Amino acid sequence: MGLFITEGGVAGHMNHLYDNPDLTFKQMKDVFLAASNGELKGTEKTDGQNLQLSYDVSTGTARAARNKGNIKAGGLDAAALAAKFGGRGALETAFTEAFAAFEDAVGRMSIEEREEIFGPNTNIYYNAEVQDPRAANVINYDVPTVTIHRVGHNEFDRDTGKSTGRDVSRNARKLAKALERVQGDREEGKFRVEMNAIKNLQALSDDTAANLAIARLEKAISDEGISDNQTVGEYVVARVEQMIDSKILLPDLVKKELMKRIFKEKGANIRNVLKLVDKGDETTTAAIRELVADAGKLKQRAISPIEEIVHDFSVEMLKGLQSAFILDNEAEVERLRAETQRAITAIENSSSDEAMEILAKQLGKLKSAEGVSTAAEGFVFDYDGVTYKFTGNFAPMNQLLGLFKYGRGNVPPLQKLDEEEIEITGDSNRTVAVVPGAFKPPHRGHLEMVQHYADMADKVVVMVSPLARRTPSGKEVGFSVSKAIWDIYLKDAGLSDKVEVIRAPVNSPVLATYQFVENKDDSPDLAQPGDAVIPGCSTKGGDESRFKSNFEKYARDGVKIIDPISCAFVASGDALSARDFRAALDAGAGLGRFVPEDTDASEVLSVLGVEPGPEVPVMETLVRLVEEMMDEMSSMAAGNVAGYSGGQKNKKPSLIREEEPEEDEEVVEEIFNYLVGKGVVL
Repeated sequence: MGLFITEGGVAGHMNHLYDNPDLTFKQMKDVFLAASNGELKGTEKTDGQNLQLSYDVSTGTARAARNKGNIKAGGLDAAALAAKFGGRGALETAFTEAFAAFEDAVGRMSIEEREEIFGPNTNIYYNAEVQDPRAANVINYDVPTVTIHRVGHNEFDRDTGKSTGRDVSRNARKLAKALERVQGDREEGKFRVEMNAIKNLQALSDDTAANLAIARLEKAISDEGISDNQTVGEYVVARVEQMIDSKILLPDLVKKELMKRIFKEKGANIRNVLKLVDKGDETTTAAIRELVADAGKLKQRAISPIEEIVHDFSVEMLKGLQSAFILDNEAEVERLRAETQRAITAIENSSSDEAMEILAKQLGKLKSAEGVSTAAEGFVFDYDGVTYKFTGNFAPMNQLLGLFKYGRGNVPPLQKLDEEEIEITGDSNRTVAVVPGAFKPPHRGHLEMVQHYADMADKVVVMVSPLARRTPSGKEVGFSVSKAIWDIYLKDAGLSDKVEVIRAPVNSPVLATYQFVENKDDSPDLAQPGDAVIPGCSTKGGDESRFKSNFEKYARDGVKIIDPISCAFVASGDALSARDFRAALDAGAGLGRFVPEDTDASEVLSVLGVEPGPEVPVMETLVRLVEEMMDEMSSMAAGNVAGYSGGQKNKKPSLIREEEPEEDEEVVEEIFNYLVGKGVVL
């Protein structure tokens, strides 16, 4: 069953103990005891900028990747990497200098070593972190370092951009040895490239923390009738089943099918569940829909008792963990505590119920600012062939600092409530990408564009135009529908905390961007002093040409504009049209090409209250249906039925192709809608 998150881009996701559904509780206890006794070997988890690094042996140049598209293209060279982060100040400098240091280090190796380490065709990429004091996230490191991690390395198929699954640990060990040999003493202020050092997590002074964690764990699983030899996954299933029973009693067959849908088993969908319910039973139908809509929350609530136990134990294990990249760890801990306390105070003074709810949740883990006890983000280790992490109180601290500096949802950045901070810095020092468009509704291409900008920016603001569109049957797709679908996509992509969807003040994407950077009314949703704003645009259909305007002269004081053309999203694959998507939504079929692969199409349909339609093979019926369509059109023409009589529309397309059909497209659109209405999957 698909129980837990598996995001993580090119490098993949790193598990907490409670993230692995196949981990038994006996194994979890073994980890607690091994950690407590100082038997866990691993590496420091660092708070830098992630980058995948490789080397092209044929050209003698380093290569970088941030996504699968970069992999398929053979990686980014120095110029492409600089262009990707151009105009981003310290971050651009950090990436450029780190990349040059990596290229120089590898260049000192023999050709045979390079090919063995990276493959003959830039095949193997290494999971790395760029740590630069000039481009700090939460933790301030003193030493500029390109840290090659011990995990997350992959060999890729250049055609697909997907991992081959081959074990490349031997190649990584060769890279570590070669780096030790080719580099001399560290030069002041210069990047050093090194493999993350292996260390033992320090043992606890006694067994109190481990014994307490094990006792709490035994009670939690026994309450659900789960034994030591059962898994985290089985525990979550038992808890979710209990939650369903507490809401509504269902026949076993219906509940079994509902569980499949909640855990996203292959082929499971809400239609299969509702088939088993009497059509007139509106109470049961409504309860099932609500349970499916809350599936993510149900699973989170189910695992929360185990998450709390693991978190509390991790905090104890990480107390006093020293970062190898910080000269004065005690001073950095004190700085982090002070920053966290300022964030807590600002949130308490915000008068925002939403902010206070976030504060209460995070303080449930952190307890207080004094809970910050280490300047290291965490500890990474392997157990039984799986990589895990202990992160302790870094996560809740990071959440509070993020809310304080950047805001979230309807909560504006709270840093401006700290008058002393405003006087000293006068800004929020963040990079914001604004992506305007119609998005009626958003599709897979739109999400890919947002993911592109999420890689660049601290925050992405999606501005949805106010003008509603309608499906062929007349269902309205307005802002609320668009936002609801965006929320589904962003949740499934793990971007909910980084991307905000708001209503644009006007329909024009360019004008909406002008108003975003101008922010005449000092709205907390729009550009703030100190922001570096990237106007988001796509190369699809030449849309980026409309973003060559001089946004700088419209920007409010303290707002910097980054060149939108240098950061433009390069559209790839099939051209997708929101108009075609609306027609597919009407039919409840053919959504596969529009919906992101991690999203269940039935969730999107449920926003409009549309049931999934039959998936009818195209080629078996296409010719017959077109012939029927043409016959109908011919008979209409014979009866002198008037067609479109309006004048030629002179309407420019918006940011991502949202144009209404021109006169010469009417027949094509009519055929398309007819086929979709017949249930054909296109």
